[in-house]
Amino acid sequence: MRRLTLLAVALWLAAGPAWAHAGHEQSALRWNFEAWVTVSLAIATLAYAQGWRRMRGRALGTVEALCFAAGILSLILALQSPLDSLGGDLFSAHMAQHLMLMLVAGPLFVRARPLLAFLWAMPCGLRRPVGRWWSGAPGRIFAILDSPVSIWLWFCGLFVFWHIPGPYGWALRHEPVHVVEHLCFFVSAFAFWSVVIEPSGRRRLDYGATLLFVATAAVLSGLPGALMALSPRPFYPIHAEGAARWGLSLIEDQQLAGLIMWIPAGFAYMAAVLVLFLQWLRAAERRSQQRLRRAAGPAATVAILVVILTGCDSKAEEPNPGVSPTSFGGDPRRGAKRIVEIGCGACHTIPGISGADALVGPPLDKMGRRVYLAGLLRNTPDNMITWLRYPQRIVPGNAMPDMHLSEEQARDIAAYLFTLK
Repeated sequence: MRRLTLLAVALWLAAGPAWAHAGHEQSALRWNFEAWVTVSLAIATLAYAQGWRRMRGRALGTVEALCFAAGILSLILALQSPLDSLGGDLFSAHMAQHLMLMLVAGPLFVRARPLLAFLWAMPCGLRRPVGRWWSGAPGRIFAILDSPVSIWLWFCGLFVFWHIPGPYGWALRHEPVHVVEHLCFFVSAFAFWSVVIEPSGRRRLDYGATLLFVATAAVLSGLPGALMALSPRPFYPIHAEGAARWGLSLIEDQQLAGLIMWIPAGFAYMAAVLVLFLQWLRAAERRSQQRLRRAAGPAATVAILVVILTGCDSKAEEPNPGVSPTSFGGDPRRGAKRIVEIGCGACHTIPGISGADALVGPPLDKMGRRVYLAGLLRNTPDNMITWLRYPQRIVPGNAMPDMHLSEEQARDIAAYLFTLK
């Protein structure tokens, strides 16, 4: 037990090639800077930095940048640090590597919103074709794979499959298969946590269903760890030689791996459940406040009617004659130019604007006749100006970034949009 405890600490604190254990050669604990991994991480970092620079202060901020940096660091530790070389010998080190990909890198990258940054890292002329391509068959196929049920099935299914002794040994003996195994863990974890870590306005599952989503995955993921820790016989003979070099038997190495898979992973899922539960309570509180405000509406209406009916000398109001695009200080011609300058056509199809035929966001035809904006605000000039300037304040986390428009710019753009009948 003392040997298991010391090794458990070593797995998380292994710092470099100078560290050695149980007479093991120093060269076994080395940083493994494979060219393709290093280049891939460097390209991803540069692309994210470019997209973040363009979207800074709109949809991406300091928190997202820090999460991306932490995610890259976790990938370096999992794939290039001494933990990677140690994982070739010890099953327990390999399990720590898998959990780092799934429970550390996955949620960090989801919070960093890399897909948005990568999209805006592209040149403007490339974003539109990508948007049109994605709105076709690829987007429809992805929508099927991206449903919560599909994600749960392939997240849990891949986790179980790659820990069956046969596929696990196959991956360890063949490097290309090993790469596919790690990609499966990372991509499935990114998809899984994208369902869990979503703003309230864009959640695919309500909070109760998300709690069930996480809890069932936690139970299924913990079963292999419990089985490994409690089994009286080893399942992974491929690590026999490596475990012996570190002074461990196969069963001790497997028990340590089971504890790593069972306990730290369990705490990670439990933390996710607690955070979701607190968010659920806050959402319920907000809904109750909204119901109170709606309930106050009829009372206010009655009070206004009383005032109107008791005002004997007051004149009846003229009916609303409609909204003129220039009645609130905007210039539609300047608005059309500003739409081109700001690049709204990279996301929307906008009648009358050359090149504005993207399908990333909804088309803006007939905006002057629509009743609601974003499904929440009445389509009035003031509301449209407010939505154009502060979309993230109105619906936090929605896909439209804050473009930091001045009031004059927003008035001109709104004036143009009101001409679209």
